[in-house]
Amino acid sequence: MKKLSIIVPMYNVAPYIERCVKSLEHQDIPIDNFEIICINDGSPDNSSEIVKSLQAQYSNIHLIDQENQGVSRARNNGIECATGKYILFIDPDDYVDTNSFARILRVAEDKNAQVFFLGYTFLDEDGNIKCQRFNELAQDKIYSGIEAYFVSRGDGRTDPDRMVAILFETNFLNTHCLRFLPDMPYLEDGELISRILCLAERCFFYGGSFYQRTTRPGSATNSRLFYSLSAINGFVNAAVNLQEFRNQTSLSLTQKEFLNQPIVKFVILSVTAATRSMRLNPFLSVISTLKKNSLEVLELDGCVLFYKKLGRLYNLTPYLLYLYLVVKAGIRFIKSFKPRRLKSKIDRAGIL
Repeated sequence: MKKLSIIVPMYNVAPYIERCVKSLEHQDIPIDNFEIICINDGSPDNSSEIVKSLQAQYSNIHLIDQENQGVSRARNNGIECATGKYILFIDPDDYVDTNSFARILRVAEDKNAQVFFLGYTFLDEDGNIKCQRFNELAQDKIYSGIEAYFVSRGDGRTDPDRMVAILFETNFLNTHCLRFLPDMPYLEDGELISRILCLAERCFFYGGSFYQRTTRPGSATNSRLFYSLSAINGFVNAAVNLQEFRNQTSLSLTQKEFLNQPIVKFVILSVTAATRSMRLNPFLSVISTLKKNSLEVLELDGCVLFYKKLGRLYNLTPYLLYLYLVVKAGIRFIKSFKPRRLKSKIDRAGIL
């Protein structure tokens, strides 16, 4: 068995993919100990051709060409092909530190880790450091997945729901049939990591640098995708899937309460995205779908104060939440423009 399988989904990333793959190859373990699985998700650019040229240099690169199915299915297909003891997801516009595999794999294997959070750095478009998350104080301790979720958000810092910069034990993922939810084009990491950490018993943190996370225009996290119908449907599907997962009888009360927050989060996200147009019909459609899926009342035990507040508004009546979100969006809109341009901007937006 190989020690590591690295899964790289690709779509319109030709300017970045070579840097990503070469950072994975410039490592301190034998090339036959790890594999790089690149999934070309129907990309219209020449990402696939670039990877094919890299295959001529490196024997451990596998290329899967598929019709465009979205990042979730691309990653799932990569998991099915993985032969390594651990899986690492990496976005193709990111890269990792040179000669870093040996030390992280040694720690993961010594600890028998199911989930191993690695240090990462946020970089802006010019390559400057925006912030770093190394979790030095948490290393060498064992955590349950639920504990690890909150440890990663300790000291007033936030750690986004992510699947990158984390080692996952392949057997753990396969034993529990943990896969990405298909047809979820935005924030898909948050749905799966919630299920993973709900079940994980052996989680660890690495206290040093490893993953370099970049910012680029046009990526999913920097687009208007959040407000699209496909994203709204994805948020609803995530809430429904997590609710079904939570209702399994094999879960403890602690695990079920842990899942309440991501369920509430995705319900709130679906409603928030639907209010963007400032029109009532998209909102009504979302509320109708949520009710059909038994999400008319949210369970709030285990949620942080922010989600409890929004969840209470929703539980009283979704119209209160809608009003709150519309007012909040209107205030942000007004603050974003200079007074002399405000009237024309409001007229064009059709708010009044």
